Amino acid sequence: MRNKWFQCGASLAAVFCVIHAGGMTRGIFAQDIVQTRETSESEVGDLERQLKQMEEALLVQQKMMKQMEALALSQQEQIKEMQNRIEHISEKPAPTTQEEIKEEVKQEVENYLASNGAREKLGLGLPGKYEPVNGYYLPDKEKASIGFQTRDGNYSLNVGFRMQTRLTYKDNDDDFEEPDKTDIDVRRARLCFGGNIYNKDVNYYVEIDGDSFEVNLRDYYVWWSPREELNIKTGYFKVPANRQWNSSGFKLLLQDRSIASDAFKQDRDYGLDIFGKPFDGHLEYHAAVFRGAGQNPSKALGKDENIDNELLYVFTTRYYPFGWYNSYNLATGWEETDLKYEENFKAVIGASVVYNGKERDRKLADTNSIIGNIDLGMRYRGFTWDSEYYIRENDPEDDGDSITSDGFYTQAGYFVLPKKLELAARYSMLDPDNDLPDDVQKEYSAGINYYLRGHRSKIQADIARFVTDTKDTDKNENRFRLQYQLIF
Repeated sequence: MRNKWFQCGASLAAVFCVIHAGGMTRGIFAQDIVQTRETSESEVGDLERQLKQMEEALLVQQKMMKQMEALALSQQEQIKEMQNRIEHISEKPAPTTQEEIKEEVKQEVENYLASNGAREKLGLGLPGKYEPVNGYYLPDKEKASIGFQTRDGNYSLNVGFRMQTRLTYKDNDDDFEEPDKTDIDVRRARLCFGGNIYNKDVNYYVEIDGDSFEVNLRDYYVWWSPREELNIKTGYFKVPANRQWNSSGFKLLLQDRSIASDAFKQDRDYGLDIFGKPFDGHLEYHAAVFRGAGQNPSKALGKDENIDNELLYVFTTRYYPFGWYNSYNLATGWEETDLKYEENFKAVIGASVVYNGKERDRKLADTNSIIGNIDLGMRYRGFTWDSEYYIRENDPEDDGDSITSDGFYTQAGYFVLPKKLELAARYSMLDPDNDLPDDVQKEYSAGINYYLRGHRSKIQADIARFVTDTKDTDKNENRFRLQYQLIF
């Protein structure tokens, strides 16, 4: 019996030991698994950090390699330039005389001054390099030849000279009671100064002329252009009515303007002009007021003042259905040729009204004068066409008879050799008094222009016939002209 109980107790003790040992084994095994898992996660984190560092180092190395490649290419270019320089020097004999040394030094200095770096350091640049925000720069590139300005572009001065030397032969009709005439003269000679002051929106322009060997101030005004839609000009300048009159005398299709344009032009005057080109250059407007006394009021009126207390008023508007002309700059006026070669068809239609206008640049005392003007034009691939119609009504204040006059011109030009050889033709009519039947004047002109360097150097030749209708017989005049133009 005792042995049975002893065997049973021993068996239970053995089972308990086995169970306890198994529990301890499972606890130890679980701890090992947890420790192993923590160790693995730590190693993965270390490896990830090492991998990220290696990737960053690789990127830095790649960047350095690119910089080294760029440096190597730059050094190769420098080496090639030095080799070319050495070859040039070896081919060119070394200067031996003092004159040769001076010439070589002069050449090196000119090469340096021609570089962009030197121009930037010296503040020296060609006209138009630093243009105002809206692109209006006075004078334009075709008027000036040298320019100076500050580094910030807020102050500048451009200088240019223009001249036209002309040979004229007139075959006068006997009815004019004048002999034939052959003459050589300087038709136009101008010295101009222009640029900007204070900032890039305030411009100035001064022009001196020596036409017919008489020196006069031709233009002098300031120009404020904060926006393309709004500009203000004040001083002494052309009245913005007649479009052909506002074309530059150095950019005309023929050598002079038409007889109708000369009769109805308002010339230059003291005044204020508010203008702009809104709607992306599809519209142009001018609202201006002038003294109205003409260029030489002391000669026209006897003294230098506005004797009748009447000012001259102008309103002009033009519409460009296909966009702005490349050959028109609000700062410098119209260009009657298509030298800039409009790739796309361009057209313009405009009208202007002048109240208290002048006649032949003379103010009409005690007379109410109104002048109307309609103009049309187009440009396309070297072809130009322009036409204007003018009408004037002079109404005396003393109840005298009013006088109505009108006139027009139409002209066309075409480059048979693009930007080089141009053919031109014009017809113009002028009726100074519609009530008189025998005072109608007509102009028939044809010409040829050859451009050596654009408008800067060109040759023009034209032939014209002028006819004046009279009661008994017509008065005829034939004229031939040859002109050379130079701008520098």
